[in-house]
Amino acid sequence: MEAKKLQFTSKPGTFIDSIRAYREYKKEWRARMEVKLTKMEEQIQRAKEDPFFKMETL
Repeated sequence: MEAKKLQFTSKPGTFIDSIRAYREYKKEWRARMEVKLTKMEEQIQRAKEDPFFKMETL
């Protein structure tokens, strides 16, 4: 019977490091999106309060 060899292409633990980096990236992305959404909501509120813009409901 032929013995099989395992050879790793990268050092152990890099997969876990990549998962941690992805989670950190995701947290930063969510924080950026929260800021962006908050700014958009503020712009919408200012537009609603501005008498120059008139919203009509059909």
